[in-house]
Amino acid sequence: MWLKSNRNSDVKIIVGSEPNIKEFGVHSSVLRSCSLYFQRALSERWKNKKHDVYIMTMPNIHPDIFMLILDYIYTGKIILNTSAEDCLNLLVASDELELLEIAEFAQKRLIKEFTPWLFSNLAKSLNIVCRHNHFQELYNLILKFTFSNPYSLFNSVGLYLLDEIAMIFLLESDELELEEIEVWNCLIKWGVSKILDEDITNWSNKNVSRWSDEHFKVLKETISRCIPLIRYYYIPKNYINKQIKHYHLEFNTFIKTKTPPRRCSKLITNENKAIISSWIDKKDKDYYTCITDPYKVKLLLRGSRDGFDVNTFHRLCDFQGPTIIILRTIQGDLIGGFNPVSWDSFTIKINEPDRHKLDYYRNYSCGIPRKIWKLFKFFFPEPLFKAEKKPYFSQTSNSFIFSFTDQSNPVLSRVKDERKNEAIWNNELCGPSFGLLDLCMKDSNRWISYWGTYEHKITNSKKLTEELIVEEYEVLAFDNYNPIINN
Repeated sequence: MWLKSNRNSDVKIIVGSEPNIKEFGVHSSVLRSCSLYFQRALSERWKNKKHDVYIMTMPNIHPDIFMLILDYIYTGKIILNTSAEDCLNLLVASDELELLEIAEFAQKRLIKEFTPWLFSNLAKSLNIVCRHNHFQELYNLILKFTFSNPYSLFNSVGLYLLDEIAMIFLLESDELELEEIEVWNCLIKWGVSKILDEDITNWSNKNVSRWSDEHFKVLKETISRCIPLIRYYYIPKNYINKQIKHYHLEFNTFIKTKTPPRRCSKLITNENKAIISSWIDKKDKDYYTCITDPYKVKLLLRGSRDGFDVNTFHRLCDFQGPTIIILRTIQGDLIGGFNPVSWDSFTIKINEPDRHKLDYYRNYSCGIPRKIWKLFKFFFPEPLFKAEKKPYFSQTSNSFIFSFTDQSNPVLSRVKDERKNEAIWNNELCGPSFGLLDLCMKDSNRWISYWGTYEHKITNSKKLTEELIVEEYEVLAFDNYNPIINN
């Protein structure tokens, strides 16, 4: 142990800050041998020496943590029977001292034993990984969770602990799974929490009515570096105007230039989405960029979040207008399809005399549920009809399937002109289905790929018919797509 051998020490290290300060006597030869940090600190250029003793101060490290580090330096062993927070502090301290073996040990210990604590204390966790992004495993773990569960941070009691550098990092990222209007609200909430320096989980915008001019001034200063990172193009103008007035901000603090949207998909990039938008508009060569992409989409379904079963698909995605389907298979394919009409799982039979009413109110999926008819019975008597869950095709010439398996060479496969009456298959017993099983969800995570209705095969397999096992899939709907114009 170092405590038994510090009699001839030539280095005095003052560790900690009031009220926890402790002095340690150690040996320069030992320190130099274990770390480049100590080689520099004890060099002729940087040394601070008094009476032949090197003097070093480390106010940011707790004495208990430094004692663990010294035990490792002198014995090669570390005994860590401590809390998650101490383990996190050990990680940071060992990184600052460039003791890579200890840092790696602490990182693995955190991930193995303290992941729930890291997720419950996201502000502290993010502060660490945003400053020490070379802890790759921990970095990926924390950011993946935060991006997928942003309200675990923004509704947490420790939001006020989140540093500005971490907040800026989140706002600069494309991965945050929030609508931009929600991102703005989260920024305001963070700014208020920093001003009050306390938990504001029950805080409301109504509290602003009791603010003084000084409060608004401090809020503006607090979020000044973050405001330009909000993507205002994707927030309704009238909402922004209200926010400017509500928080006494200035118009020139809001940047109106169009920037790429945040990713709403875990499977495709914004660049992939821009290519799909280009295909929708029949631009097969001169693709849109992320900036010029005219279509905004939102996530309707994610298999890992909502479920992979057929009923979940129809419950969340029927009658939602045009959609993009994306799936990633265990075989390595990243494929999908675009349906310019709504998905459906049943049709309607009505008496022939009422046929004109069905035509008048017909939607693009060629069938509507009975409840929609009830909206119009004030104008028309409800026709005699019988709802049946009966499979049928939706006709369209604008649907297509695609592959991004090879990102440098994406594959587009449009519906064959002579098969456009079989473009989309609607069936309550299966999920999304393009053509005669060209791409079809059978059940749960099992899909079928068959080449027939569409121009090209989109999987890597040379088989005509192939069963796919899907590990993730998503359904994206459009916020600004008009099927009357585009279909």
